[in-house]
Amino acid sequence: MTDRAVPLAGPVNFRDLGGYPTADGRTVRWRRLYRSDSLHHLEPEDGPILRDLGLLSAIDFRDDEELERIGIGRLGKLDIKHVHLPTIDKALHTVRPPDWEPPESAAAIYALMMRSGGAAYAAALRALVEPGTMPAVYFCMAGKDRTGVFSAVVLGLLGVSDEDIIGDYVLTHEVVDVIHARGRRDYADMADRWPGLPDDMRGAVPATMAGMIERMRDEYGNWLGYAEAIGIEPGVVDALQAQLLDE
Repeated sequence: MTDRAVPLAGPVNFRDLGGYPTADGRTVRWRRLYRSDSLHHLEPEDGPILRDLGLLSAIDFRDDEELERIGIGRLGKLDIKHVHLPTIDKALHTVRPPDWEPPESAAAIYALMMRSGGAAYAAALRALVEPGTMPAVYFCMAGKDRTGVFSAVVLGLLGVSDEDIIGDYVLTHEVVDVIHARGRRDYADMADRWPGLPDDMRGAVPATMAGMIERMRDEYGNWLGYAEAIGIEPGVVDALQAQLLDE
């Protein structure tokens, strides 16, 4: 999965967000910010690797039910601050009105996540620029959907191109079968969760992230417009760039 992947015994989608060039000629710093599938999968041998990375914080986008039922596993045994910032995309699985129609694509679901998860994403951006937060990792269950949307937001605010944002998202597709197999173990009712969701939610294909970016621009204009819509102050974006971009 390229040299940005961090090989762990537990999580299979843990990787560095660094190395991407930006429109103004800078580069996203390595070993500062990581994305992952759920860290409750950590195995004992993963602890020394995470300590070597210098991780200080783990931002958890899973919902309250996921955290209560599954927990954080061996993450709780490490000297890494656990920051729980649940998004509310679980609204997709609540009781729906009679005239409800399922989203037509994964891109449409991600656009909904941008709105419904805006408060969590804003809190995560503010947390990242606080002293003593990075190096940090953020994660959800698969490291694909909630995590994928936040990765796009971060990279977009840093000035990374659409092509690289899409490429970073697609890397998850290489491990998606393992992620789904684990999901079936974590959720006995996994098969009941798929009906009503578009088929492209099962993978991580370029059209999904490209479609989300297009919808983002239609609704917010650009990434800064989205940040403003979720209440992010310009100083937070400036601080994020200062901490994550090489000159």
